[in-house]
Amino acid sequence: MHGRTALITIAAFAATLTACASSHEQGSAERATPTTPTTNKASSKSPDCEPNSTLSQSDWIDQCSSNSAVPTAGKPNTELAAGDTFVYKDGLKVQVNGINKITRYGEYDDKPSVGKTAFRVVWTVTNGTTKPYDLDDMGSDAKGATNGGATESIYVEVDSKAMTGRLAPGRSGRFTSEYTIAKSDGMRIVFTMSRIDDAFLQDDSAYLGEDPHWTGTIK
Repeated sequence: MHGRTALITIAAFAATLTACASSHEQGSAERATPTTPTTNKASSKSPDCEPNSTLSQSDWIDQCSSNSAVPTAGKPNTELAAGDTFVYKDGLKVQVNGINKITRYGEYDDKPSVGKTAFRVVWTVTNGTTKPYDLDDMGSDAKGATNGGATESIYVEVDSKAMTGRLAPGRSGRFTSEYTIAKSDGMRIVFTMSRIDDAFLQDDSAYLGEDPHWTGTIK
């Protein structure tokens, strides 16, 4: 009985930590393909998880300390797929539109060396705030998702659009970043967006919240 009570206490403490962490989220996800929480189809009713439960301790651990006993909202808001949008608390939005192989180059553009794949991340920023937003206060980074491979930024003028300048309230802009990655590191990419503007940094979520990141395959 004491062991089961201790497990209940641990589960309650973990739920409290989760609630505290969620208060420091930078924003919320708008998913192109909605996710649904995992449900336990093995039973049509909730298990008896009270301290005086008639379940054996092993059954209590299986049925009451697992994810099936603590409802979840699916993926964290910061874990996104290409096509998804992240909405910051102040209304600024970022959507990663795609991750594509670069096929067109200008005369002076960088081209991938042997054994590397050149790719472009395309994203859209929408200013849902009430003030012009300085796009120089946003930064991005890409790395390999399969083997954690490093990427290198390259200069490609054709079809590219650097994220710079100011974006008026209610306006959107589409931008790109170009990289190479070793073919041995696979074709899946994690793209992370971060902010360093003063208004954002005054919020605790800037330090305690995780930056949004999108995972997708180079098409």
